[in-house]
Amino acid sequence: MEPEAVNRELIDRARAGDPAALGELLQNYRGYLWGLADRMLDDRAAARLDASDIVQQTCLSVHKQITEFEGQDPAQFAAWLRQIHERNIRNAARNQLHAGKRAIDREKRVSDGDVHAARQATASQQVVRSEESARLTRAIALLPPDEQEALRRRYLDGESMVEIAAAMGVTKDALIWLMKRAMTGLREHLAEPE
Repeated sequence: MEPEAVNRELIDRARAGDPAALGELLQNYRGYLWGLADRMLDDRAAARLDASDIVQQTCLSVHKQITEFEGQDPAQFAAWLRQIHERNIRNAARNQLHAGKRAIDREKRVSDGDVHAARQATASQQVVRSEESARLTRAIALLPPDEQEALRRRYLDGESMVEIAAAMGVTKDALIWLMKRAMTGLREHLAEPE
């Protein structure tokens, strides 16, 4: 069977909900995606980003969005895939160029006195914290599901980055990128007036 006919069949099966077909289809396009990421990455971003991580992010995006694909043939699928991939490349490059690396000397250790003071909050302080917590919960709900899951696992469930990466089926580097994107999105949502 011709490659185009194979891909057409895989597209039909993937749209019908066959995850194995979608995996095989994406594997057929992996080289194309890698080459596109490699060409598009700015030299400054390429030093910090791996094209393979962006390809993996695109594959995750496609897994979540395959039901939205309305085309019928491989050319339409390739165009749709490229659109998703280019958006992921731009986002990754932007996040890397604008996110300064956190220096360890900027970290502050919380003292036992600070913890005790936090526990002794007044009623009005508790109300403000409760409102802030509700606002944070609403902002998190606006993030894409994979970003919500990563934040929940890290900050609510207390899982390590290695555990989260394994559970979500991504590399540690891809998870770090995902977490940075989630935090950027969260800051943007929190900056918006309610």
